[in-house]
Amino acid sequence: MAAEDLSPPLEADLSVRGFLGHESMRRGWGRGFESGRLGHAHLVAGPEGIGKGFLVRRWAAMLLCRDPQFGEAPDPQACGHCSSCQALKSGNHGGYLEISTEGSGPVEIARMREILHFLSLRADGRRVILIDSADQLREEAANALLKILEEPPAETHFLLVSHRPARLLKTIVSRCQRWLLGPLARDPFLEILDRHGVTGDLATFLFEGAGGRPGAALLLGEAIERCGGIGAFGQILGEVPDDPRDLVSLTLREGESFDRQTVQRTLKVIGDGLWAFRGETLESRERAATRTLMLSHLARHLERFGSADLVIEAVAMVLRSENPREVVSRIPRVMGTHWA
Repeated sequence: MAAEDLSPPLEADLSVRGFLGHESMRRGWGRGFESGRLGHAHLVAGPEGIGKGFLVRRWAAMLLCRDPQFGEAPDPQACGHCSSCQALKSGNHGGYLEISTEGSGPVEIARMREILHFLSLRADGRRVILIDSADQLREEAANALLKILEEPPAETHFLLVSHRPARLLKTIVSRCQRWLLGPLARDPFLEILDRHGVTGDLATFLFEGAGGRPGAALLLGEAIERCGGIGAFGQILGEVPDDPRDLVSLTLREGESFDRQTVQRTLKVIGDGLWAFRGETLESRERAATRTLMLSHLARHLERFGSADLVIEAVAMVLRSENPREVVSRIPRVMGTHWA
């Protein structure tokens, strides 16, 4: 297997304008890069949808760039024009390996063998291995990665993205330089949405629902557009279809079908939507919080046991119940699990 076959096109705006927020952490990275003190392994952690994957892909480009730029941005930028940057953009960089779980479920041991093969190939300069998301590593895969991190090859950088770092092996975390990100403030959040053509009342609504996570907000925005607007989306949450599987149509993209991945994405969108519609009273906020937390639990159950049909039926139970706390006692018995 050639390295060229393992490197997908790097889809990230490498310009100074291309990334907003997280300035303090980016300055720390920049100082480490300029002084030559960056470690060989980095763990970028924080809530899902805040831009971690976008940031580490920019860092990967900067590490591989032949002419990194130092200027007005908090961290150095890839030039975007050298042979390395062009190879990344076209997906033909022999020094870049990306392992992404988007649409593919857990990371199995076979993916670690890909890393070992990649490292065995002849290299010209730095190499970067990006794993997004490291939370999805199976136990065997995690142990194999740990062995690789314990004896890192020269001039090789590992970039690990994690939504839930507590799920990682402590020994993996201890071998990484840690970078923790939080949700964005309102102004940079709204500017990011503006760049994607989302403004006005919808942008404000998405901030209320996603809480400073632009990636999650854009996903929620797509679902709202499919429904025909905020009001129509709220009506769907209040009047669940007779067949709960129809809820997945909120997030289905061309070529996709009902499966674990699309149900997971639907759970995230519905959870953010419930919180956006939480209302102003204490009772309505408590009800929205309870429902949202229950959906998070169902998402974890789906990750572990994989019954998409059962989970979407449970989602319908949560949405239809006037008192979601009553559902807390019913769903675990049906699913053979516990709220956690």
